[in-house]
Amino acid sequence: MKKIIQGLILILNSLAALALLISYLAPFINPSKWAIPALLGLGYPYLLYLNLVFVVYWSIRLKRQIIISLLVILLGWNHLNNLIPLNFRESEIPVNVNQERLFKLLTYNIRQFDLYHWTEEDQVKDQILGLVRQENPDIVCFQEYYTANRRGERQEEISERLSFLPESAVYYSTDTKYEAGIGIATFSRYPIVRKSRIPFNTTFNAAMYTDVKLSSDTVRVFNVHLQSVRFRQEDYAFMDTVRFKYPNQQMRGIKNIGSQLKKAFIMRAEQAEIISNYIKDSPYPVIVMGDFNDTAHSYTYRKIKKGLHDAFRRSGKGFGHTYSGELPKFRIDYILYSDPMVSEEFKRIKEDYSDHYPISTSIYLPGDGSQY
Repeated sequence: MKKIIQGLILILNSLAALALLISYLAPFINPSKWAIPALLGLGYPYLLYLNLVFVVYWSIRLKRQIIISLLVILLGWNHLNNLIPLNFRESEIPVNVNQERLFKLLTYNIRQFDLYHWTEEDQVKDQILGLVRQENPDIVCFQEYYTANRRGERQEEISERLSFLPESAVYYSTDTKYEAGIGIATFSRYPIVRKSRIPFNTTFNAAMYTDVKLSSDTVRVFNVHLQSVRFRQEDYAFMDTVRFKYPNQQMRGIKNIGSQLKKAFIMRAEQAEIISNYIKDSPYPVIVMGDFNDTAHSYTYRKIKKGLHDAFRRSGKGFGHTYSGELPKFRIDYILYSDPMVSEEFKRIKEDYSDHYPISTSIYLPGDGSQY
C-alpha cells in the first residue's frame, strides 16, 4: 500500500512539473496558435507553489525524486524573477542628480471613479483625486477614465482639481452620444506636443500615445488598457461556489470560463503586436504605462516589453500584485521604459478605491537627449 501511495505521489509530482514546464512557453507562443501554455502561464504562481511543496516533501523523505521539481523550478529562474524580483543593486540614478531631469510617473485603473458604487464607500472619486494630488506625479495615466456632462463629472472639473497637471489628453472608447464616456486619459505637468490614439478591434479597451516635452527632450508616453476577460456575474458566482457536485453543469461553467479566457488571450496578443510596432517606430525614448490585463508570465507582456525595462523588476519588491478584485491577485499593471532612462522607488499604493492598486516610480532621463 505504501508503494502505491508513493507511486501516486510521484505521478502527481511529474504532472505538476510538466504543467510548470509548459507554462514557461506562455511568453513565447502566440495563444492564437496554442492556448494551453497561456492558460497554464496564468496559473504559474500556483504551479510554482505546488512544485515547491513536492520539493519539501521529497527533501524531508531524503529521496532523489526531489530533482524533478527542483530542476524545473531552476529552469524557470527568469520567470521567478518576474514574479518576485531580487533587487540588491544600488540605485542606478546618480547621487546629486539634476532634479530637472527626474520625473515621477503614476498609472491607475480607476474603475470609472467607482461609478456604480462597487466599493460601497462614499466620496471615492474625491479619494482617488486626493491620492493623485498627494503623490504629486509629473505624468499620470488613467484607465477606465469616466466623465459625463453633469456637475462634478465634467472633464473640465477634473482638470481643475488636477491643476498641477495642466496638460491632458483623453480618448473615449465608448459611445459618447449620451454625453458620457469611458476611456483612457493622460495628464502631464509638462507640455504635450502631440497625441494619437492607437486603433484596437474592440469598443471598450483602448491605447494612445502622447509626446511629452520633458526638460529639453521629448518622450513618447503610451497609455494602454488591453482586452479585459469580461467575466459575467454568473461566472464569478460559479468560481466562488464550484464544488464539482453536478458534473454536467460544472463542466459547462468551466468550458465557458476557459473559452472567455482564450478569447481574451488572443485579443490581447493582437493588441500587443500593434503596440509593439508603435514602440518600434517611436522616434523618442518610450514610456509604457497601463493595465495589460495579463501577467508578466504572458505573451502580451513579453511582446510589449521587448527592448524595455520593467520598473517593478528594476526597483520593486515582493509579489507586487496590482489587481485586488474578485479573481486571484496578479500583477497586471505596469510601468515600462526604454534606454537611456533609469528608474528607482517603484511603489504600489495599497488603497482600495478601485479593483486595481495604483503604481508609481521615479525615472531619470540623462543627457540632453540630442541623439533623439
